[in-house]
Amino acid sequence: MTRDSIEKLGTIFLAVFSTGLALVLASEMNPVQRFGALVAVSASLALSVVVRRWPHPAQVGPKD
Repeated sequence: MTRDSIEKLGTIFLAVFSTGLALVLASEMNPVQRFGALVAVSASLALSVVVRRWPHPAQVGPKD
């Protein structure tokens, strides 16, 4: 697997897992906890976007 495909899979996993977990547990939460879950899901989605858009390090060739 290439780095790009691993990043894509990680991004998808992070978004789906955090959203699914919040939705499953939402029925047992009070409104304040639901708001906290919404913030956590938003933060994980923002992190996944940052991971996807972060520039790759420059390739350094061998020294002569």
